[in-house]
Amino acid sequence: MDAPTYPFKPIHSLRALALALGESEQLLERLAVRADRMYRHVPQEKKVKPGKPPETRDTYDAHEPLKRVQRKIVDRILCNATFPQYLHGGIRDRKSPRSIHSNAAIHAGARFVILQDIKNFYPSISKRHVDALFRGLFGFGAGVSVLLSSICTREGSTPQGASTSGYIANLVFWDVEPKVVNDLLGRGFQYSRFADDITISCGHEPSSDELTNIISTITGMLAAKGCHQKRTKLHIRVRGQGIEADDATFQPITVTGLSVFNSSPGLTKLERKRIRSAVRELEVMSESTSDWTVLEPKYHRAMGRVGRLLACGHPDGEALKARLNVAKRSCQIPLLERYQQAISESLAKAVEVDVE
Repeated sequence: MDAPTYPFKPIHSLRALALALGESEQLLERLAVRADRMYRHVPQEKKVKPGKPPETRDTYDAHEPLKRVQRKIVDRILCNATFPQYLHGGIRDRKSPRSIHSNAAIHAGARFVILQDIKNFYPSISKRHVDALFRGLFGFGAGVSVLLSSICTREGSTPQGASTSGYIANLVFWDVEPKVVNDLLGRGFQYSRFADDITISCGHEPSSDELTNIISTITGMLAAKGCHQKRTKLHIRVRGQGIEADDATFQPITVTGLSVFNSSPGLTKLERKRIRSAVRELEVMSESTSDWTVLEPKYHRAMGRVGRLLACGHPDGEALKARLNVAKRSCQIPLLERYQQAISESLAKAVEVDVE
């Protein structure tokens, strides 16, 4: 049965943890106490249907030294776990790279697709479940697990945006998900999860009893970790049947944004058009302003969308990436020139003062 494992020696003492992370025991203990107050709130806009009020997603950016320690926890502990093939979101795996493309590829060409979404996923992952993860999957000592769960959570839950949160989200169902996946595979279904997006597909027409059983099984799996399904994002679709998009049109079935209508996943024509438009919009803005602080958020959003083309191996990906970087340099070079000019002026004034 494909399941997460930790193939290294468990950490049983705070001293051993401090050595593994290259940090002092005192710092780790202080961070465990102060972690709740060491985040910057970074609200992110959600995509909403036309006519609906804007919504935001609560994300958090850790301050130093908490951020540094969390990155070390990722690099030296979390990413050393072995991740099963049904997990695809934000995992470092050189032997079997994970991406939106690998996630969608599992379901490419499927006749029936069940799409499910976990409601408020990150806030639902409690400190208690993070503690249980470090004790159960990693086999760490009780004191070590309590300390790590404090460092990796904020006010009792997992903060979206922290470097440790993505790995915790992947592993939180470590003891219940493998059994569910194994049972589905035995009945001819394919399963994958990309963070909070769950996809189940098959080539045969499932009966109403099978569908009811699948949905209740996933509901039970989520409930075991204090999570719930987002009912508005539950879709059961037949090959060729679309889903209503934000603009009231019907789009082909997609898995993590990629069409699975053909034997190989790819972006829809509409999404490719939107990506090209986003790149062109940034180019136009870069011609009218040289303020990189204004353009930077749009640049990163556009580059993220171009990354989806790159993940699919689409020929437009590299060209659009190059165009974005040209626009970026056109803004950053004037910024660098102004910075160098300011330094030169400061040096000149310093020389004048010395002469006087």
